[in-house]
Amino acid sequence: MNKSTGAVQLIGLCAWIGGMLATQVLAEDHASHAPTCRISLPASPHHISPEIYGMGNALYCVLTNSCVPLNRWGGNPTSCYNWKLGNAWNTGRDWFFENVTIENHAWQEFLRRAEASGGEALVSLPLLGFVAKDNQSYSFSVRKYGPQQQSAPSWPDAGNGVGLNGAPITGNDPHDAFVEAGPDFVAEWVRQMQHDFPQLFAEHRVLFAFDNEPMLWNVMHRDIHPNPVSYDEYLSRFIAMAHAVRQVATNAVITGPESWGWPAYFQSALDRETKSSRDRKQHGDEDFLPWFLKQMQAHEKATGERLLDMLTVHFYPQANGVYSKSASMETASLRLETVRSLYDPAYRDPSWIDSRVQLIPRLRLWVDQCYPGLKIGITEYAWGGEEDISGALALADVLGIFGRERLDLACYWTYPPMGSFAAQAYKMYRNVDGCGASFGDTLLDVTWITDADVRGKVSVYAARDESRHIVTVIIVNKSDHSKTLNLTFKDIAVSTGKGYSVSDHTTGIQSFENPPVVQGGGIETTLAPRSIYHFRFPEKP
Repeated sequence: MNKSTGAVQLIGLCAWIGGMLATQVLAEDHASHAPTCRISLPASPHHISPEIYGMGNALYCVLTNSCVPLNRWGGNPTSCYNWKLGNAWNTGRDWFFENVTIENHAWQEFLRRAEASGGEALVSLPLLGFVAKDNQSYSFSVRKYGPQQQSAPSWPDAGNGVGLNGAPITGNDPHDAFVEAGPDFVAEWVRQMQHDFPQLFAEHRVLFAFDNEPMLWNVMHRDIHPNPVSYDEYLSRFIAMAHAVRQVATNAVITGPESWGWPAYFQSALDRETKSSRDRKQHGDEDFLPWFLKQMQAHEKATGERLLDMLTVHFYPQANGVYSKSASMETASLRLETVRSLYDPAYRDPSWIDSRVQLIPRLRLWVDQCYPGLKIGITEYAWGGEEDISGALALADVLGIFGRERLDLACYWTYPPMGSFAAQAYKMYRNVDGCGASFGDTLLDVTWITDADVRGKVSVYAARDESRHIVTVIIVNKSDHSKTLNLTFKDIAVSTGKGYSVSDHTTGIQSFENPPVVQGGGIETTLAPRSIYHFRFPEKP
């Protein structure tokens, strides 16, 4: 080879190398600006509690069709349920304070559903001290207490407890519609549960919630509890009932105080109704929930008896129209935004709450500071819009947040209507293929590498299904536009698997005919507008 030929070849080689380097630089520059999400093993593994996927008062067909692991017996009427009659409770203010007939042997049927479906049961126990005496009495008789603003359409003598002058009727006799039912009455019920369903208790599949929204008793059940609850009253009722139940069901999980919402986390009903802080100041000027936790810990230290296992509250979005059927653009936007109140310390709730709620971290902090070792739960929540895709997107986001933020238990109220968008979102986590394929049980880290704008519109949740050796990824595209997303895997080798989706323009959950191919340790996928995806990547040995 002569020198001129060698020089030409050398120049060509240099040009080729230069071109390759330029191509690599361009590729790296392009990749750095692509929306990329990295999934990796966490520093400390966390098992996602299946109890975060609970529902309320769900039917057997719902429990089995959606693979629901936990069903809650709750709501306002359960505060007055008479287990001995089996088919009677009182509707309270919701419906003219009437005793009504419900399902025969209702509590037995509820536990049978749990037993047959393989799930757990969270049973609300009454603390009010009274339960319905039959299934036809009522608290505010027009004949006895005078004319009232409204009466039940089917029973004109059953008034709403409000006089014609607009003032609530007071001084009524609770025995008109109720019988007394203290801790012994409830403990006898728990003992009967154990007798009738020994396997459920042997497998620790029954949990107990102590009543329902006590700081609203003077509103919802003012016929038997007209006085607003104070710090001391609730504590004494809780301890007396928990002690009675613990004597019977030694190892059962006890949850409380089932606070109705944001104000009840901080103040008693007494302070709310008197528009004062007198009750609070008499108790160290402490917020109610931290104070309650400290008292329960003090009780355990003093007696050796642990009467509380899980701090539980209720929470609903309060922004205008969110918890409703509304599907307007404004409401849908708020619905998707307000899930941030569950976790984000920088997010100020846009409702009358007008505070940085950061609910799950707040509950965790209170437990860590006031009674370390307790679990935390949200036993009643819903984000509305069940029949709209916005409700599905919000629910998919909420369930992912529960797992990522390490919540221990949650129950939707009550359950999404079968076939609704919200029901499909739920099944994306629990039964995406109709054969029990679920979101993984061990949390994986999700890190956004680039593109903060996409991060605000797209949520990604990842977990390993340990028993099946599958990495599961759920993606929620809340944007009105399609989005391209790169997923990369670090320290996890996966192969091409299956994919499922729900979107505004499809009916039911759709299975991918051609799921994204794993290449170079990741995938690139295009997300349809307002859509949810569930990908299942088999792990390589």
